[in-house]
Amino acid sequence: MRRSGKLVQWNNNAGFGFVRDSAGNDFYVHISKLKTDQPRPRIGDTLEFGLVTGRKGRPAASDITVTPAAEPVPDRSMRDVTRPPQAMSRFTIGLRVVAATMMTLLLLLAMMAQHAPLWLGATYALMGTASALLYRFDKFYALSGRWRVSETNLHLVDLCFGTIGGLAAQELYRHKTVKPAFVATTWAIALLHVVWLAALALGWVHAALPLI
Repeated sequence: MRRSGKLVQWNNNAGFGFVRDSAGNDFYVHISKLKTDQPRPRIGDTLEFGLVTGRKGRPAASDITVTPAAEPVPDRSMRDVTRPPQAMSRFTIGLRVVAATMMTLLLLLAMMAQHAPLWLGATYALMGTASALLYRFDKFYALSGRWRVSETNLHLVDLCFGTIGGLAAQELYRHKTVKPAFVATTWAIALLHVVWLAALALGWVHAALPLI
């Protein structure tokens, strides 16, 4: 069965990218899999394709037909990504920022009440920074058509105390906020940390304090 989707990433020099179908699934595209006499694709073009087994056993697009977009999508920089849409005020606060702020306040309350040690706050800060950088790199790689950061790695860092920085980065770069499976996992991880930090702040549980 053939599928249809939009080309969302494309490295013109290397001749590969990714097409996204209506369900939000991304499939690898290589220039060699285009039908004869097809134009070189550009981001925003509509592709019709079949599926074959590609690298590492993952599905990839094959036998590709390209329908050029009416107007080519212009290349974007990281500065363009972080600029809010014209219809949105720069002071608008997204749900991810609200969740990240809530977790930060709960963590501070837990430490002030001596229900959590300072090293826990430092761990959240360190891992949050690492998570934010990973999301930034992944967005940059997406814009430049390079290999992406694994979604599993993004979730793993968020789970390991990086969720505050991860949520803030998703909001800032407007990245990884559409794919249903990724979004659901992100909010499951965030909810887990909210419950954990709320329990610490209320004194229902205590993080282990160092003996030094």
